[in-house]
Amino acid sequence: MKLFDNIWLKVIAIAAGLVLWFHVVTEKVYHHRLQLPITEIVLDEKLTLMDAPLDSLMVVVHASGKQLLRKKWRERGVKIHAVQLPTGHHNINLTTANVSLFDVGNLVTLDEVVSPTSLRLYIDHQSEMTVKVTPDINPVPDEGFAVSKISSPEPSEVTLIGARSLVRRHTTVSTIPKELTGLRNNLTLTLPLVKPPGYRIELQPDSVTVTVEIVAVKTRIFEDVPIVVYNAPPNKKALTFPATLRIELTGPPEEIDDLDRSTLIASADFRLIDSNGLTSVKVDCPSHFKVKKISADAVRIIVQ
Repeated sequence: MKLFDNIWLKVIAIAAGLVLWFHVVTEKVYHHRLQLPITEIVLDEKLTLMDAPLDSLMVVVHASGKQLLRKKWRERGVKIHAVQLPTGHHNINLTTANVSLFDVGNLVTLDEVVSPTSLRLYIDHQSEMTVKVTPDINPVPDEGFAVSKISSPEPSEVTLIGARSLVRRHTTVSTIPKELTGLRNNLTLTLPLVKPPGYRIELQPDSVTVTVEIVAVKTRIFEDVPIVVYNAPPNKKALTFPATLRIELTGPPEEIDDLDRSTLIASADFRLIDSNGLTSVKVDCPSHFKVKKISADAVRIIVQ
């Protein structure tokens, strides 16, 4: 038991010595070189940067060992003071006069900016402009259904904020591309906006709402739609056999009932004739409608 007590006392003594050593070491002041992030460049409130600045600086600081071990002040990084600079291109020397640690009080002191020792800044006016929103959405209805309507985005305009030279390049912004398949019911989507390129460009708001209306389709048959021949030889009359098509079209019930047959264009391209004198037929119709069936996929072209 006595031997055990002696060992335990030695352990306690060693531990106490380590604690004392750690306290002395961490209270000692050190000069330390390290890389810190640039977290802010202070400009006049009406100005902003055109381009992204450097990410970080190599600096020398001095502080107690205890402070150097802490991470929070390192993550806060440094800020560069350039509030006196007007718009334009500037090359500023970096020293402790215009570089400071971010929110550390007197606990850590900046001694020197090591690298880089200069920084190029392109400063511009901070500007705001209203731009229109263009939805980039491709709704694909299920078989037997059709897209009746895609609403205008809400809001239809947003505010673009950033450097004046960048903001003035844009009159519209689009939503992030979205494709939807197998739709049978109406749906309302919140679509994020694509932020234009540029340093600290912002959109307010950064998303819009779009509603897609889906309806059950109705089929309508158009008889005797004439076929137009494109790219026929000059001064020649081109005829097709058959001369007309029977077209089955599907679409929203109310719209398809009002659809004028003149909006349907059946065509054949003379340049695409194969060795048998045949060429495929193309049918164009308004975007809300879909060609379900045509009476002939290919026709023969006769030139007179």
